[in-house]
Formats: sequence, structure tokens, C-alpha cells
Amino acid sequence: MTETWFGALLLSVTSVTSVQADECIVGVIGERALLPCVYTGVKNLTSFHISSEWRRGMETVHTAVWIEGQVDDQNVSNSIRTTVSSLAPKTGDFSMELHDIHLSDTHNYSFHLKLHGEKSCSLCTVCLTVAGHFSHPTLLRENGVDGGKSRLFCNSRGGFPAPSIYWLVNHTQRPPETLVTTLINTLPQSQLYNITSILSINISADAAVTCVIKNNLLNETLTATNFGVRSSTSVVRLSEHMWAFSAALCVVVFLLVAASLGFQSKWDQDRKRKQHKCGDDSSSEGTGMIVFDLEQWASLPETDV
Repeated sequence: MTETWFGALLLSVTSVTSVQADECIVGVIGERALLPCVYTGVKNLTSFHISSEWRRGMETVHTAVWIEGQVDDQNVSNSIRTTVSSLAPKTGDFSMELHDIHLSDTHNYSFHLKLHGEKSCSLCTVCLTVAGHFSHPTLLRENGVDGGKSRLFCNSRGGFPAPSIYWLVNHTQRPPETLVTTLINTLPQSQLYNITSILSINISADAAVTCVIKNNLLNETLTATNFGVRSSTSVVRLSEHMWAFSAALCVVVFLLVAASLGFQSKWDQDRKRKQHKCGDDSSSEGTGMIVFDLEQWASLPETDV
């Protein structure tokens, strides 16, 4: 009876396995990827003692044991970078989440389910391929002298796999490949790519030139555009406006400081003048009181004591 049930279990997930093996899941370096495996059979897995394994090739990266739907044990052997839901027997979702993806994680993964006392059988196979984002390209330009060729340098780094790169002049015209030199190498202690492309071409000084870098695996396109003389003219004009604004601001500040100092000086002079006047008035009043007292004293009649 047990063998019949397990055979039915395998048949119920065969369609899921074949679909997953046809296409690769694309993971991004440093991010997470979900390797899907869903049981859609009619049996209630929570009624049995089952164990499961996720393998990368022949290497086991995640194991789990459930007894009647409850987690009995989970063991992660891949630097604790894998997760499987503890509710998998109840939901049927045995998908594995892989964290902090590395380039070395590119591989074929398989999920194996085992009924207690029976042999383990592979139910799902998932292909994982890994890619990395390139940095936004930097674009430098050297205009030709006396009708000579202009040279443009485009650089981007830190991505995977090696991208395709091409140039556009005035947004639409693709120059011949013979005018382009592309250098691709890996960054130190890494498999990530550093790419530099050089375009040598006869163009007008104000022609717009665009560098296009495309990561086909991520369907990601990065661009950088140089507008030639117009770019430098805009910078010069902006610098002139900033200089004029700074000069005007300095004049305004100077006038405000001068006015403030003048007001302070005038206020100090007025205060000193008022203090001096108050001092003279006080002296006059004291003298007047003394004279008044002597005269009053002299006018008093003499009396014998």
C-alpha cells in the first residue's frame, strides 16, 4: 500500500518537474532567489513521516524532517543561506530560498522527498544561473585637433556575464565596428567584469555620442551620452552665472556690514552725548541748592540764644 501511494505521489509531480527543468531561474549577485517546487498531489503529507533534501549537483544544501506535518529537524549545510518553509507539508510548497547569491551558486538544483522506510526520489529539478548588475557607464571625450579623429572612452564594471556594447552617433547612427576597440577583463580576486570601449571617429565637435552597455541575461541596458561642445558650453555658462551671483552676494554682504558699522558708530556717539549732558545738568542743580540755602540763612533775623 505504501509503495502504491508513493508511486502516485511521484506521478503527481512529474509535470511540475519537467516544466522547471526547461528554464533557468536568474539570480542576482548579493540578492535572493527562489527555487520553486510545489507538490500538487492529492495525498495529505501531514499524515506521514517524511524527509526532504535540496541538492546542488551531488552536494546536499538543505535537509528537513517532518512528522505528521510538524518540523522535527532542519539542517542547513550551505553557510545558512537557504530557507524552506516549515509549513511545506501543509501547503505543498517545498520551494527553497537562497540568500546572498554568489556566482558559484550557478548550478542545477534538485529536490528529493523520502517516505519513512522508502528510497528517496527526485521530484523537482531547477536550473539557477547568476548575473550581476554593471555600474552606470562613465564616458570621456577627447575632441580631435585640426580635423583629426575624436576619441571617446566608455567604462563600466562589476557585472556578469560579459555584456554587449555598442555606440550611437546623434542617437541613431551606429559607427562601423572597425572604429571600436573593446577591452574586457575581470576585476582582481573576482569573476566580475570590467569593460572599456574606445571609439575613434571623425565627427563634429557638437555631435552627440552615446555608449550603450547591455546585459542580456538581466535584460538591462545602461547608457551614457556626451553632447560635445554643447556640454562644455553649458558648464562654462553655468560657471559664469555662479561667479556673477557670488560677486553680487559679496557686494550685498559688504554693504550690510558697512551700514551696520555706521549705525553702531552713530548710536555710540548719541549715547555718549546724552550721558555728558546729563552730567552737566546734575552739577548745576547741586550748586543752585547750595546758593539758595546760604541766602535763606543770611536773611534770618538775629536772635539771642
